[in-house]
Amino acid sequence: MTDEPMLTLFLMALVAMLIFMSAVALVHVRYRRPLKTLLEGLDECERGSEPMPAPNRAAPLVARLADRVNRLKTTNHLLHQQSIKDPLTGLGNRRLLEQRLEIALPLSRRWMNAVSALMIDVDHFKDYNDLYGHQAGDDCLIEIANVLRDTFRRETDIVVRLGGEEFLVVLLDAEEDDATRLAEAMRGMLQAVGIPHQGSLVTDVVTVSIGVSTTASGWPVSLEDMIATADAALYECKAKGRNCVTSRRVFPEPAAVNG
Repeated sequence: MTDEPMLTLFLMALVAMLIFMSAVALVHVRYRRPLKTLLEGLDECERGSEPMPAPNRAAPLVARLADRVNRLKTTNHLLHQQSIKDPLTGLGNRRLLEQRLEIALPLSRRWMNAVSALMIDVDHFKDYNDLYGHQAGDDCLIEIANVLRDTFRRETDIVVRLGGEEFLVVLLDAEEDDATRLAEAMRGMLQAVGIPHQGSLVTDVVTVSIGVSTTASGWPVSLEDMIATADAALYECKAKGRNCVTSRRVFPEPAAVNG
């Protein structure tokens, strides 16, 4: 009789052990093994990409998985930064401009703030490239980007390279007079840098023409309207002989005014 409780306890322990082992096997089959296979596959893919720290295969699976997630976050952040930056100058690109203005323009309208856009074009840049070579042209654009950074320092200032020798600056909460003054400061600063340009029909150094557009405070306006108006002002600069600043107001669409 005394052996029966011991036998019962033994059988219960055996059943519990079998259940535990089955659960472990189920977790291994359904979770650990697929995750391990996934991690090994990702490690294999990395061997053909840029050098990265070797994964610690002796670390627990959970630790390896957490490390992988952190590395993917870092990679995604770098890819995002590359997607919104101009690779030559390090300035933003059109994608960055659209992302920031998607939030900034409605807020500026709500706060009844004017917004200004500066379209900047390097005078006779094709002649510069033809005379000094494309490497010198790239160096020239980098120097212009540096002057732009020195001029437009506010965190809300958006400075981008649209492509080629064209740059765009968007100034939030900036009236026409302020935007024109900053444009003149940037133009004068670049001319003072004195990058030689013997092929220019303006002067013997690199210069820029700048078209400024400014919205009416509180009125809805699109990025396309701002750029189009700044482009028209830039065309006036070129008609005047370049190396100057011209400004225009951006008027809202009639439908927006009536609405």
